[in-house]
Amino acid sequence: MEIKFFRAPLDPEEREPKLKLKTAKCRDGYAGIPFRDPYDGVLSVLRRGFRKSFREVGGLEVEPWLVPAPEPKYISLLTVENMVAFIDSDGCRQYAEKLEGFLRGKVLPGIPVMVSVDHSLTGGCVKALAREYGSASLALIVLDSHFDAVIPSVRCGLIQYDLETNPSSPFSPSDPYIRGRLDSYNADSFLYYLVEEKVLPPENILVLGVSDYPPPHAFKIEDPRVKRYLALYTGLESLGVKIVRKERLRKSWKVVREALNSLKAEYFYLSVDIDIGARAALQGARFLDYEGLRKEEIYTLIRLVKKRIEGGALAGLDLAETDIYSAGVGKNGEKDETYQVEAEILRLLLEQPPHT
Repeated sequence: MEIKFFRAPLDPEEREPKLKLKTAKCRDGYAGIPFRDPYDGVLSVLRRGFRKSFREVGGLEVEPWLVPAPEPKYISLLTVENMVAFIDSDGCRQYAEKLEGFLRGKVLPGIPVMVSVDHSLTGGCVKALAREYGSASLALIVLDSHFDAVIPSVRCGLIQYDLETNPSSPFSPSDPYIRGRLDSYNADSFLYYLVEEKVLPPENILVLGVSDYPPPHAFKIEDPRVKRYLALYTGLESLGVKIVRKERLRKSWKVVREALNSLKAEYFYLSVDIDIGARAALQGARFLDYEGLRKEEIYTLIRLVKKRIEGGALAGLDLAETDIYSAGVGKNGEKDETYQVEAEILRLLLEQPPHT
């Protein structure tokens, strides 16, 4: 089946420091930024010596103020208020639905390979492929430092608890956007909605490399906001969603093999949130709050996934959450290798034979 690459540059960044950086770089013409779309950065590396044939089929059209590197005429729109309004009005869902239509019109039949920014778009690919192959026949494998299944009202409650109990809380009590948020489909919650809306059976979802699993002491806290968070997080596990924590993964690759082999599906979709290697293999991830895996650990994971997929078929894959403002940028005398790592992930999965 033909491999079809496409770009999906949706970037509804709502964090004020990141928006200030985006605005400043926009004003100076993005000086020092190697690529204004992660797709171009990844493909610039992949095209050198890649031995597998593929076709580029364009990309998802995104409003010009919502791309990673907007033109200067859109600077006035780059505000926290506008980004929050977009997310809270279910804007990410609307783009995931547009992406679903894009796949049906320009990619399928074929193997979609998406290079995106916002991880919520993965849901659009999964939904299109679930319709193509049947929900029961499709498994989703996610490499991610975060478990993207937490709806905003639950996350806001946890933030309020942290503000009240943690003197070193990174949150500001004066920030109006950490309370009262509407529940929406977004990069933090898309896995929740894939289960809630029965896009996939929960037992067909596996998340590898998670760093944000609740610590043991959290389960002793009686605060209802914390309990609601724990109930959501672990409740999805009890339904069948599989989570392999980074610490367990590092102790034994056998845990990963067992989790992969537990997936009973004919088709597999792999989504790689590039923060799986944040602060270890690379610096070009949108979120750097957890130290992820080293390069060789990521490549071992990919080889294990590749070996498992050999028993079925690759339905599609994506790379998500690249930060163009740090990817490929030199720091402290060293150049970041985000695009090289992403290209190697694609090469190992698409080109190389499986390894034991």
